Amino acid sequence: MSTLVIARKEFEDAIRSRALMVVTTLFAVVLAVLVYYQLYIARGARLSELRTAEAVVSWISTQMTILVPVLGTMLGYKAIVGERESGSLQLLVTLPHTRRDVVLGKFLGRSAVVVLAVFVGFAVVGVQFAASSELFSASAYAIAAVKTAIIGVVFVAIAMAFSTAMRTSMMAMWGAIGLALLFVFLWDSVLVLVESFVERTPENSPVGPVSELPDWYYLIKRLNPRHAFQDATAFGVEPGAFYLEPWFAVVILGVWLVVPLGLAYLRFKRSDLA
Repeated sequence: MSTLVIARKEFEDAIRSRALMVVTTLFAVVLAVLVYYQLYIARGARLSELRTAEAVVSWISTQMTILVPVLGTMLGYKAIVGERESGSLQLLVTLPHTRRDVVLGKFLGRSAVVVLAVFVGFAVVGVQFAASSELFSASAYAIAAVKTAIIGVVFVAIAMAFSTAMRTSMMAMWGAIGLALLFVFLWDSVLVLVESFVERTPENSPVGPVSELPDWYYLIKRLNPRHAFQDATAFGVEPGAFYLEPWFAVVILGVWLVVPLGLAYLRFKRSDLA
């Protein structure tokens, strides 16, 4: 019960500080721009070869995974360290709340902000999407919303691990920024570099035919929680190893969710509250 009390307080604080409104508005605006691009600009320029409803929604949701990790880390990085700096953390623990209640409650409250922002953004933009295009698929759109929300929750958990490990909000902020840069930009850059070493020359080249990328390349790609839901078949590769099957995405995201929260709790349990 204490966990839910803290979660409710976190959510209400987000409403009072207008954080929920800001996050929801930003998410909806970016989503609306992506939908507009796919429906009008990409179609007019013929930039998309497969303009099926599923392909369009998949592209949109993939682009949104650039924004959602940033939102998740920004909401999670001050969860513990911010209370420690203000001195309210000691008061919070003296109340009938255990440290586990504090960690889980803050995680649930801040995750609720991300989930609500994603669902409201998808719902608002989805109305216009459905009314203006035959490329709208309610099932694909709903699945994309759920996947996006889950990724946001995972990044809240990862950011909270930083929040318990750092002693100041500034250090936690830079840790969160570094985290977002790693998963949003640097991870893919490293994969491009790896691909350049693994992939061979085109088939019509005198040097030799192109070689398929190995299964472990796609595993490394999916280990990034942003790409966990991406099916290997999307890259023209039939899953050969178990870690390329769609169900393994749940395992990857489960690890990214449980391990950071576990580390956050252990660190918070042993740390000085001052």
